Order: sequence, then C-alpha cells, then structure tokens
Amino acid sequence: MSILSLLPVIEGGSSRPMGDVTWNLEQMRGEKISGMDSLCQSIRLALEVPRYRYPIYSWQYGSELETLIGSGFEEVSEKAPAMIRDALERDDRIESVDGFVIVRSEQRGAADISFTVHSRLGNVEAFWTIETS
Repeated sequence: MSILSLLPVIEGGSSRPMGDVTWNLEQMRGEKISGMDSLCQSIRLALEVPRYRYPIYSWQYGSELETLIGSGFEEVSEKAPAMIRDALERDDRIESVDGFVIVRSEQRGAADISFTVHSRLGNVEAFWTIETS
C-alpha cells in the first residue's frame, strides 16, 4: 500500500472508494491507521493539498482554500464553507459537512472556521484557520 491510497483516483468521472486502512503520516514509523484516525488524516490532507497544483494528484483532489489567503474576512466567510464541502464530500466515507462557525481572530488576522464532518464512521468536529488581510 502506498501513501497514494489515501487519494481518490478519478476513472471515467467517478471516484474509487476510499480505503479505511492507510499509513500514519504523522509519525512515519511504518504504522497503519484505520477507521476514524484514517478519516481524520484524510480530512486534513484534503484541506491542505492545493487543488490543481501538483500533477501527482487528480484535479478532483484537494481544496482551493489557499486562494482565500489574504482575502478579507467577509470573503472568507462567504466562500470557505463551499470550498470545504467540495474538498471533503468527494470522500465516499463522508456524508455531509455542516455546522460552520466562522470567527474573526483579530490578534492573528485570521478567520477561524469550525465545522462538523458527518461520516459513516461517526461525526468529527474539525477546525481550520485561514489568514485574512
């Protein structure tokens, strides 16, 4: 199994089902993770990888959140939820993403975004920060 097993492979317009067992990328000790740990790692990676930048990834994988860096708080508040949903709901384990709460962090000049990921494995409370202008 390779690290790429985390990623959906687009074949004929549909994604291949995501596996529940993958390598733990946090500790890099050759350990495998599964279930909720695997899902949480996939959520983080899908949001961290910029879509369209790296040819190793399908154009369907990753997010466009980096395009919001430096934008105003209002623009981030308006666009980030749709971008997060688009990045995460491509994973066949994820049923929906909702409950967005976006708070301005004045001292860091950022938008702190919390949301809930509903999956067939259970719910995950997630958090993401985007630097604003």
